[in-house]
Amino acid sequence: MAPGSVYPKGLGVSKAGHRSFALFAHVTWHTSRREHSVRQTDVATVTRALLECAARNSVHVLAQAVMADHVHVLVSFRPDLSLMPFIRDAKSESARRVNGPHRRRLTWARGYFAGSVSHSHIPTVRAYLARQPLRHPDSVPA
Repeated sequence: MAPGSVYPKGLGVSKAGHRSFALFAHVTWHTSRREHSVRQTDVATVTRALLECAARNSVHVLAQAVMADHVHVLVSFRPDLSLMPFIRDAKSESARRVNGPHRRRLTWARGYFAGSVSHSHIPTVRAYLARQPLRHPDSVPA
C-alpha cells in the first residue's frame, strides 16, 4: 500500500466526494389562449401525470396547484439535470391523458415560467400554491 492509502493499490475502489444540493424552482404554465380547459374531473389526471413525469425525470414535486387555465408546481431537482424535459413531459402527458378518454381538447400554451426559490422561501411558495383557488376564484376547475 502507498503511504497514506486506505485501500491496496489497484483495488479499483473509488472514493466519491460528498454531494449535497438544494435546488428548488417554482414552475408554471398555462393553457392555450388561457382557456378554462381543465375541469374538476381532470385535476386528478393532471396531478398523476405531473407526479409520474417528475419521477421519470428525477424531479421531486413538493407542491402543486392545478387550475382551470394554469398549473403551478414547486419542485426540487439535481444540479446536473435540466427542468425542461420534465416540463415538456408533464405538459404532453397530461394533455394526452385528459384528451384521450374524454375526447376533449386540452392544449397547453408554448413555454413556461421557472423561477428559483431559496430553501427559506419554500413554506411561502407552498402557501401561495395552496391559496390559488382564493387568488383566482374564476380559475377554479368546474
